[in-house]
Amino acid sequence: MNAVDLRMRIDGLTQDIDFEYKGKLGTICPFSRESISLCYDGNETTVNSVDAAMSTPFIDGLSLSDVCADLNI
Repeated sequence: MNAVDLRMRIDGLTQDIDFEYKGKLGTICPFSRESISLCYDGNETTVNSVDAAMSTPFIDGLSLSDVCADLNI
């Protein structure tokens, strides 16, 4: 999945997005556009925008924008 498609999916607020990266599980939980939970390998962070969800380095020091093409969704 490319970054534009993933961003649109998060911004749609329709469902949690489960993914796998390097054999570890993660989840993106968009409760609202101002409250998005990012989880990966047992660690969780909450961001306050879709842009922050795409740019926050929470996956082994990388952001969703960095690794979106390598995610198994």
